[in-house]
Amino acid sequence: MKKLLSLIGALTLTASASSVLISCSDKDTDKYGNTFINGDGSLKITTEDLLNWYNETYGSLGKNPQKFLAQFYNIFAVAIYEEASREENNIFENLKTTNSQYLNQDGKEFAESLKNAYGKESKATGTIYGNANSAMVNERKGYLDDKSKGTKAWVKYLRNEFPWVDNDQTSLENAWISNYILTDSSNSAYANLANTLGFGASQSTWYQGYSSIIVNDTTISGLMSSFIRLCGDIQINQETKTTKIYQTPGISENQEIAIINLINALGGKNAFITTTTETFKIEFITSLEDNAFKNLTWNDFLQGISSRYRRDSNSFTGTIASLSSSHSLFDLADVQALRLDSYGTKYEKFWNHEGKQGTNLNRTNIVSVAPNLNSTNSQESKDIWNKYGTKQNVLSNSQRFLVDKYFEEKAPVATSQVVLSFSAINASATPDTLSEISPAQFVNPDWTSVQTQQFFIGFDRYYNEYVKSGTSSTQYDIKTSNNSSAAAGLSDFETFYRGANSRNSNLWKLGDEQSYIKPYLTATKNEQLLTKDFDTTSGTYSNLAKFSVYDFLANGGEAKNSSVNSKADSWTNENTNIKDIATFNAKIGNNDQAKKGVDTLFELVNTLGRHANDTDSNVKPYEVVNEEEGIIAFIDTDGLHFLKIDGYQTLKASSNQKNSYSTKRSEENDKKQSLAYDTLVNTNKELIPYLLNPKSIQGSYNLKEETTVGTNADIDKINIINGMADEFKTEYSEILNYSIENDYERFLVNNSIAKNALSSESDSSNLFYNFDIVSDAQASITSTESFGLLGQWIWLYMDEIFGTNGNYYELYKKFFEVEGENINEDGIRDLLDYIEATQNAVENLNQTFKTQNWNWIKSTEDNYKKQMAAASVNSVQQSFIPKYALEVNSSIFNEITYWKTPLSDEAKTNYIFKSVKYLEDAVIYNLNIKHKEGVE
Repeated sequence: MKKLLSLIGALTLTASASSVLISCSDKDTDKYGNTFINGDGSLKITTEDLLNWYNETYGSLGKNPQKFLAQFYNIFAVAIYEEASREENNIFENLKTTNSQYLNQDGKEFAESLKNAYGKESKATGTIYGNANSAMVNERKGYLDDKSKGTKAWVKYLRNEFPWVDNDQTSLENAWISNYILTDSSNSAYANLANTLGFGASQSTWYQGYSSIIVNDTTISGLMSSFIRLCGDIQINQETKTTKIYQTPGISENQEIAIINLINALGGKNAFITTTTETFKIEFITSLEDNAFKNLTWNDFLQGISSRYRRDSNSFTGTIASLSSSHSLFDLADVQALRLDSYGTKYEKFWNHEGKQGTNLNRTNIVSVAPNLNSTNSQESKDIWNKYGTKQNVLSNSQRFLVDKYFEEKAPVATSQVVLSFSAINASATPDTLSEISPAQFVNPDWTSVQTQQFFIGFDRYYNEYVKSGTSSTQYDIKTSNNSSAAAGLSDFETFYRGANSRNSNLWKLGDEQSYIKPYLTATKNEQLLTKDFDTTSGTYSNLAKFSVYDFLANGGEAKNSSVNSKADSWTNENTNIKDIATFNAKIGNNDQAKKGVDTLFELVNTLGRHANDTDSNVKPYEVVNEEEGIIAFIDTDGLHFLKIDGYQTLKASSNQKNSYSTKRSEENDKKQSLAYDTLVNTNKELIPYLLNPKSIQGSYNLKEETTVGTNADIDKINIINGMADEFKTEYSEILNYSIENDYERFLVNNSIAKNALSSESDSSNLFYNFDIVSDAQASITSTESFGLLGQWIWLYMDEIFGTNGNYYELYKKFFEVEGENINEDGIRDLLDYIEATQNAVENLNQTFKTQNWNWIKSTEDNYKKQMAAASVNSVQQSFIPKYALEVNSSIFNEITYWKTPLSDEAKTNYIFKSVKYLEDAVIYNLNIKHKEGVE
């Protein structure tokens, strides 16, 4: 029996082209509608129908290949839903998560979830069919409510729209529903599958986490009430006080869970037991078999929930309910009276997630969240931690596939920068860097001698103490200084615009002299990620910035202008373009610090000038000024840029460093991830970025202020984090989204968690990073006719989970017949070749990169000729005209491994048929010319 692919009714359009996912012309509608919609209004397609549609509608190289792909993949999405909805022997049944790391669940459960989302039989609210049916009823209501129209007019309208369908109302309404499913962009098969497997309507959400309790006064009061209600009849006397709770005769699972929930909410098991370690650590009980719980006596437990009982435990006997009612035990005020400073030194160094010190807290303030435990009602299961707690921007496996694909294809890089601004130096004379790059542009002739000296002293100190010498978390020995932000994973360079110091742009290492240079510096945390296809005409990144960053990465961070000798014996008009050089030198005078600053800045400017006398082939338009931190310098239209690759240490390590957690999902790691997420998002907002920022310094450090320089505001935050007692304080960046193998990719993804947690305007100022790769990846699977980078993700995802490994013929035949009567094998070959060629053309970002690079080089050469002609009588002026751009070979993306994911390890094959009819370059040509009626 031929496999049927229904819902091809997308080719029978009634909606406007602007509102549909896929569309074709009216003549296409008239010609092919009756081919794909049955007489009863249902929809069907066979391989023969599909090939006929393809050949006659798109033919040869096709009309509008992007539109064709959008149509085909939407049809393919329907095939997935149809197959999943089969009662028996659907092709998903044998899929296992053990065979594909990108499956969210085993095939049987996967098919069931798709079937439920499809709703073909149930037409339940919220399903594809349910939404379409509701839309039809609403449309029909408009006719029925209009007395001049009524049912006859409704049926007449349907008959005109679908003249080949059986002339009865039910069949015609079925045709309307079928048509709606593929013409409404929000309810198409593609859009719904994107919501099911991709990023949903607006964000990614992991639905298979574990739920938690937000700990506050209301929660604790409720837990106390549950404990008294469930355990009220338990007798407390001298004998039972020393009895282990789990050994209490007749105690039930529900009673044990009520006790455990209280223990967890009031600090975890270590708050109820005597430990030999001096440092308190939060650890929760998540199993009835936990050893700490099995060793806990009634006396220890009650002393941990009642101040009055703790003061005089021998005075209280009776049932728990009677003790509560007669002596006011076990209420909120009673437990709040348990001050942590009454426990000796146990909580002396403890800080909670609100950033408050233990000596000022009580038992109700220790934890912010705790596991949500409930009875399993099963003797076979001891897992009492509730599942299916949603975690925003923790990726499911299918979402991870999409982000992995995006990460590999786009090669994203996060950046931030500090600019020594032309406009801040001299607002009345902003230079034109197309005609000149010279030291003169960094001098204000109207400055006094004091202003001039202070500027160059300030620049020299900033450049040497922040740009060149900023210490990173991966290389820094904490013992060498007590005043660094390195323990928070921040380089000193970043503290100007990131972390606690950024609130007043504190250059704390410069002390009082920061005022010499700070007014001239502008910092930016770039919201957009740099990608290899980034359109430099849109802002954020210039051609100079883009190609310098990728060239730097391609050379392993070691590309230098070491062959350029810009050191001058003295500074003259000829090597600075300062017209009144004598006056400038007089302002500097004999101030050695200022002279050093002049040398530092002027040498750097001439190194970055791209001048015609720089004949060495290795000369770059940028300088690597800090190899360890990934900081490069270049001069752009607005000034001297110091651009930092954010997370550079992580990027460098990503190709050879593995996450300490297993890359395979496991129940234990999922529990840790869930708890880490809930703890993080319920932490003091200022501390969240510090906790998420990757760092390799392990252990706790008590950082002290130094008096020789200004105050480093990060130190207080670092000391608080060091005092936190949860197990994740140095591992949030590893356990959250732990299944992402590439550390740099995880660094980018986890930023979306911080951005979601700090979404309000007041909180967002605490963010370390402003980019959001999850939103970027979501945008790449757009379901419009413009067809984004990963618009074909459904096809690629099915290829991945079925293990067809790039053999598109094998994938195709899982959903369509490939042999038999009326099956045209040549047509299948052409169709698959066209899919692959068009897909490759859309994905060919290396070519985009190469073209943009060539265009920049050409425009730089043209500008040089133009400027040389304009300055033909001034040899000094000519010497400062920028001549060189930078050629970056796009093959670097095939050679460097910074953006490697598990997808990189899968060698793809070619499918069985190979058509000679379609060539990728022809498809690229057709894509580029956007010819309405096909290729010329």
